[in-house]
Parts: sequence; C-alpha cells; structure tokens
Amino acid sequence: MFYMPNVFRRMNKDKLSSKSLRYAARLRESRGICCTEIPGPNIIICNAGQAVGLTKEHMIEQMVAYGVDVSTLKKFVSVKGECFAFLVFNSTEAAEVFFKKVNGRRLSGDIGGEIVYQYVEEIVDDEYICLYDIPKGLHLLKEFLTKEEEHQFYSHFDWMEAPKKDKKLKNRLVKHFGYEFRYGTNDVDLDNPLETKIPDVCNVLWERLREHGFDLGIPDQLTVNKYLPGQGIPSHVDKHSPFGDTILSLSLGSSVVMDWKHHTGKYVPVVVPSRCLLVMQGEARYDWQHGINTRKWDPVVDENRVMTINGEEKRVRVVTSDSVPRQTRISLTFRWTRRGPCECIYKTLCDATDKKEITEELAANLEELHVHKVYEQIASHFNMTRHKAWPKIAHFMKRLDPGSILLDLGAGNGKNFANNNDIFQIAGERCSGLLKECKENMKSLKLSNCIRLDLLNPCLIDNCADVILCIAVIHHFSSLGRRQQAVSTICRLLAPGGVALITAWAKDQSDSHYLHKHREQNPMDEIRSIGASGLTLPVHENRTQFKHNDILVPWKMRYAGEKNSNDIESVFYRFYHVFEEDELDDLCKDVPGIKILNSFKEDGNWCVIITKESDKRKSDKSRKKTSK
Repeated sequence: MFYMPNVFRRMNKDKLSSKSLRYAARLRESRGICCTEIPGPNIIICNAGQAVGLTKEHMIEQMVAYGVDVSTLKKFVSVKGECFAFLVFNSTEAAEVFFKKVNGRRLSGDIGGEIVYQYVEEIVDDEYICLYDIPKGLHLLKEFLTKEEEHQFYSHFDWMEAPKKDKKLKNRLVKHFGYEFRYGTNDVDLDNPLETKIPDVCNVLWERLREHGFDLGIPDQLTVNKYLPGQGIPSHVDKHSPFGDTILSLSLGSSVVMDWKHHTGKYVPVVVPSRCLLVMQGEARYDWQHGINTRKWDPVVDENRVMTINGEEKRVRVVTSDSVPRQTRISLTFRWTRRGPCECIYKTLCDATDKKEITEELAANLEELHVHKVYEQIASHFNMTRHKAWPKIAHFMKRLDPGSILLDLGAGNGKNFANNNDIFQIAGERCSGLLKECKENMKSLKLSNCIRLDLLNPCLIDNCADVILCIAVIHHFSSLGRRQQAVSTICRLLAPGGVALITAWAKDQSDSHYLHKHREQNPMDEIRSIGASGLTLPVHENRTQFKHNDILVPWKMRYAGEKNSNDIESVFYRFYHVFEEDELDDLCKDVPGIKILNSFKEDGNWCVIITKESDKRKSDKSRKKTSK
C-alpha cells in the first residue's frame, strides 16, 4: 500500500501521454499542425479553444493558480470556431515552467476535463487584415481632454446603478439630457423635452472644438451610456431626419474597439482610446453603421502595420490574435435635433426615402447583406448547432419511393437528408460556407451531390425532381414578389405528380419550443430597430413572441460554455418575414399547376405539402374554365 500513490501518478502520466499522442495525430491530420517534444516558446492547447468558450482570462487564472509568472505570456491566440488555441511565451524557459506545472490540470470555471498542452514550432496566427481606410467624415480627436478633465467628467456622469428615473438597457446603463433618445426608433420626441439639460461641465468642449476647426455651436441632446466589461451596443446608424449632420461621442475610462460596417460589405475596426472625441460627419454620419461587440476582451488592433500591396507599401489595420481586457467605459453622445425630412445624399440608410414598397433592387440588397453574407460568416457555427431533421421532415423522408430524385433547395448543412442510399439526394445551397459543411456531412451517402444555386435563378431543367424540400428558406425573401417567384421555381423544378414540402417561420409561436418559458419580453428591446439597406427594421428579442412580420433576428456567435456569459464574439442580423396563418397556403394557391395536399403547423412553423399536376390535368381545367 505504501507504493500505491506512485503507481497512481505513473498511471495518470501514462494516460496523459496517450492523450497527447492522440491529440497530436488529430491536429496533424485535420489541421496540418505538427506538435513536437522539443521545448520551445510556442505551446498549443490541444483540447480547448474558442469553440468551448476558452478565453485569455482562463489562462491567466490558471497561471496564477499554479504560480506561473503571468508576465512571461507574450500572446494568447484563439482561432475562431476551433477547439484549440496557442500560447506564446517570451522564452523557451518560461514555456517549460508553464508546461511542467500546468499540463494535464483542469481549468477553472465551466470548461471541464484535463487540458492537454504540447510544444509546436509554429502557431496559426488568425489575424484579420483590413485594407480599408476609416470612413470619410470620421475624425478622432485623441487626448481631447486632459487626465484631470477626464476625472472631472467621469465623476460627474458616473453612477453605480440605474436610478429609477433612468433607463437600464440589456447591455448598459443610460441617462438622457435635453431629450430622451428612443432606442426603439433611434430618434427623439421633439414635442416632449426633458427638464434636465446638458450640464455646464460640458461647456469646455465647444470652445475646444473651435480650436480644432469645428465651429458647430452647442448641441441640445445628450445621451450618456455606461458600459461594464462584456457590454456593448448593436451596429446602428442614428436616424437621419431627427438629427443634424454632426454627432459627437466622447469616451471616458476604458478604450474600446468600435466596429464600422458599410452596406457594401466594408468593415473597419477603429480603436477609440480614453479621452478621445469622435466627430461623425458625412459618410460616417449617414452611410455607415457603428457598434461595439459585447465581450470582455478586445482584440489588439495594430493600426500602423506596413504591408506591400501591388508593389506599393501601404499602412493597414491588422486585427491581431492577441487581446486586452476591457474596463468600465462611459460615453457621452451629443446630437443637434432638427425637424423635417432628411435632405442628405446618402439614401441607403436614410429614413426619408419612400419605402412603402420594397423595390427589387432594395430587396436584393437587403437579402445580400442580411441573409447571404450573414450565413457565409456563421456557416461553421450554424453547422455546430444544427444536427438533425425535424420529426415531421424525417417522417416525410421515410415515405419516399426507392429511385426517387430528391432536391433540397436551401439545404444548409444537409441535416435534412436521410441516411438512405435507395434515393438520389441533391443539396442545393447558395452559401459556399454551408455548402462546404453539407459536402462533409453527406460524404457517407453514395447517391448524393451538392451544388451551389440561387433559388430564384437555379439554372436547372424543368421537371427534374420527384421530391423537393424547401425548409426554412422562403421566409428569408424580403418582398411578396420574390416569395412568389421562389414558389414558382419549386413548381417548375418539380416533376408532374411529384411532391414538395415547404416550411416557413410562423409569426405566432405560442405552440412552439422556440419561446423561452422563463423569459419575459424586455420592453426596451421589444421595438429596438436598425437601419438595414434603406429600411428601418425592428430587431427581434430571441426566444420571445414575434411582434412584427418583417424583422431582423440576431444570430449570436455563442459557443459551448458561454451560456451564462456575456462574452459573445459577434452578433449578426438575419432578415426574416414571419408568416401569418394561411399566408403560405395563399402563396402556393397563386401558382398555376400546384395543388395543396396537406397544410399544417409544426412547432412554430407553417408547412405545406404540395403536388404538381400533370400537363393533361392542367389543360383539362383550362378548357373547363374557358367553356364556362
């Protein structure tokens, strides 16, 4: 019995060694990462990464717990969506100390299991290179305040918790002066001014702005936001009509990375340091959206990297794999109110543009930005969260005749396909990222293929499929005409006598598992809206009842282990048109040649099963109508 502890230690060491070999083989085969037994400054975390919620904070806590000098950690590299990460130490000796003390130990928090580390010669540096300049009209006046003035402002506007007269939003505390800024509509009620005006402590700002060449006068509206670490604000543009052509934002406390996004797809991360005043005019004011990600750590942005591009040296922004912790930040946003319609030249996000009817161009642009590009960005995470077909779809698939040709339009990651080699299954998907995941998931099916197609213009011959699936796709089309075109396409591709199953989200979710039993609708978020491709659309609060038909639904890149955390990598907004009762049926009835076999509601989705009548039956009906 005296020797048993040594036996257990040896057994644990052998077990850890076996795990190390297994992980090394897996990393080499799947990612081309070569581990080594030779110590060096680079270490890979083999079985934990961003996909399970690992952060730099976890590693620092681990180092402190086992007496490793935190200052020796030079860089933490977390690769998006992966179950591994890298540590770079300032010397081989420091890496060896960490390895000997921490390898095989458990991490604190909700990331379970023993963590396995290995040495690697090279790391995968997941850097993002931004080739775009900051938006035109965006001016960063750094060190606009002295440290003493910042302390004075911070003391004046800071508060520990939301007083009853002030609003507490989901991701921050807020106060208003002059007029209350309404986050639901991004405007103010000019007929209902507040008694509290902009404090006199702000008067120093107007004279200093004139010294910097900005003779703007004095604003009449101020919104103060207090952000704790992990809090942020969604991408938005301040509504055009209620406010003038200049908006100011003064930052106190922590620095932050502000994300600027253009409707053409441009993305520019801008570091806003403490004591900086942002002046937003022109394009930056009217034609770009800006927001702050809800996370506790910001990436380090190298704003002075020089790269050779097309033979010329150019300074670029590089979002590095390293990160820094956020602290509490207070921002002061000043606006000049106005009346009347906006007269700006930037129409895409302007509320004054006539949008009673969604034009073809507007609809296509909206879907490109808030459907197609979003799914390209979330494809990997979408695949991780979608594993099997809904029960009704699985039942539908089991009834198919052997030899049938099945076409899934908008197949996503292929979760709806049956493990059945008696039918030929074709996945049609517009998103290249999802198509890649679909090919991987379908590789065991012998009679299958994946093709990239657009449902409105699929470039396939008529009558090519015996069975068609179109699951949770129609609701992403933003106009009635495009939804009708999608159903017409399904009818054209369906062989006479064939059947199709079409589903779309229902506005009424009272009978579904989608609603969170213990979540109440946040009255502040219920009508929150965002400018999207020339429209102002309400943002839906996930897991609550729908209030509108045309909405933006957030997709949060929240990975395993982050259920109770505010550390969200990104939030993307997908366009949805949620259907009223009988609306999907009416779409199908409007298309000649379609007969509805069944119509039902399944877990918050309207579903129809249709068939395509033969040409003979259609001609017979036509003759009967003519004779009448």
